[in-house]
This record gives sequence, C-alpha cells and structure tokens, in this order.
Amino acid sequence: MHKFTGLIAAGAVMAILSGCTTYHQAESYVTKPVVKDVKKGMTRDQVRHIGGQPASVITMIHARGTCDTYIIGQSEGKPLTYFVSYNETGHVMNYGFQSCSEYDTDPQAPQAN
Repeated sequence: MHKFTGLIAAGAVMAILSGCTTYHQAESYVTKPVVKDVKKGMTRDQVRHIGGQPASVITMIHARGTCDTYIIGQSEGKPLTYFVSYNETGHVMNYGFQSCSEYDTDPQAPQAN
C-alpha cells in the first residue's frame, strides 16, 4: 500500500512540475508580443519591430534559412526561449517554444531518451 501511495504522490509532483512550463507558455501567448503577434509569412523586419532584437541569430544547418532565438522569460531558473525561423527570402516559416539550436536538429539522428 505504501508503494502505491508513493507512486501516486510522485505522479502528482510530476504533474505539478510539468504544469509550470505549460503555464509559462500559455502566459506568453497573452503577454509576449513575439509569441502572440508573429505569424507565418511575416518579414524579418516586421518580427523585429514586434519582438525587438533577438538574443541570438543563426544560419540553420539541418533546416533551411536563418533563425532568431528570443528569451521571453525564465522557468525554474532556466531561460524560456522562443524561436522564429525564416526562409531564404526572409519570411517566417515556423516558430515555437525552443531555441533555434534545439529546432535545427538532424531529423535522421537517433533520438535521446
């Protein structure tokens, strides 16, 4: 019985901790202009007018184009990052809650578990 109670408690703690990141991401949709206002097809100048200068800019290796990483806050003492990727013509292709280096990964590489 104690083992079962321990498993329930561990599951509850994990659910609460995973909710922190989800909360910060959901909050960003309301409070961070680069998250709530950037749309596919916008130009790099439009994005930078909305979000300001990014924390880093890279030319992607595994994906096409370039990518800007914005630091939009902190979660559990770590930076909460948001990327915006651009195609060869400088228009937004994709965006999301990770850094450009996390986004620009080799799709053929084995996944770490």
